[in-house]
Amino acid sequence: MQLTTDQRMHWMDILRGFAMILVLAWHAPAIPALVGAELPDWLLAANDALLPYRMPTLMFVSGLLLPAALRKPAGRYYWGKLQLVVWPYLVWSALHILQSDSGEPFFHWRSWVATGYLWFIFFIACYYLVAPLLARLPPWIVPAAALAAALVLPDGLAVRMTYFAFFFFVGAAVSRSPRLLGLIGSTWWVALPAGVVAVGFGVVSAFERHQFEAWTAPFSLCGIVAAIYCARRIEHRRWTRPLRFVGRNSLVFYVAHFPIVLGAWLLVRDPLSDSIAVASVLLFVIAIAACSALAVLQRYRPITWLFRAPDVPAMLRRIPPRRTSAAPARPAPERVPEGDLLP
Repeated sequence: MQLTTDQRMHWMDILRGFAMILVLAWHAPAIPALVGAELPDWLLAANDALLPYRMPTLMFVSGLLLPAALRKPAGRYYWGKLQLVVWPYLVWSALHILQSDSGEPFFHWRSWVATGYLWFIFFIACYYLVAPLLARLPPWIVPAAALAAALVLPDGLAVRMTYFAFFFFVGAAVSRSPRLLGLIGSTWWVALPAGVVAVGFGVVSAFERHQFEAWTAPFSLCGIVAAIYCARRIEHRRWTRPLRFVGRNSLVFYVAHFPIVLGAWLLVRDPLSDSIAVASVLLFVIAIAACSALAVLQRYRPITWLFRAPDVPAMLRRIPPRRTSAAPARPAPERVPEGDLLP
């Protein structure tokens, strides 16, 4: 079972879209907490219950698309990642550094390493950078080595990077195993026990937080297996279109939601400071609406350049040559590729 465009636009987009909605639902109250708001205990418990599944799922789905990307010529592969991953990371990191007080100068290299909430994009860029060098290894060696490293490394950035590398390269390994992917997506007697385990560990995590701990990775995988099965069951339902839209435009929602929520909170903080629940719902709605608008408008320049590097060679090729006749040549209309900008 190869990962075709049609399949990606259905169950994979549903899975990614749902995980992205969970990210926005958590950041809607968490961002105000960064600037002094107090969160209720039940909200913290709900976040801790979802913590083992939210970002690992996004990493896993991104890894599913790696084998298809690696089939491109090396130059095209790296140029695509520079355009669609590195460029938006740099653009939105600059905005985040200016918007927040990280304690480091703007031009200090530490300010640009796993910057704030954009650490996910930074990790993805690093994984894409090394993936061609690891392509000849047996597919399960890389995630096994990443998990082993996460188990022994001291706490810090290296642990987080190897922990999430496990999910990214597990996704790539599963993508190379058509029978395994088919088994996960269509077999209830695999998905049901995995879902039970995931729910049970989610309940445990609600009372005892486990963040980026390598020994919890099997529980996260159980949640991913159950989520894939559910997404495959509903992939053709009309009511999933909003989730698919978010999934197809996951990069836009991810990079843009944080400054939008922070800016909106600064505007409504005074009247809603005593009702964080109402404020969170309002901020969530604002983030969804604003990010959806950006996702629709991203096909138009210069908004495109917030999420995709300008293709300067292509722009130069479209410049018409000088003509000696009186009638000027009519330039061809510009067209910006549509679709998900996070391959």
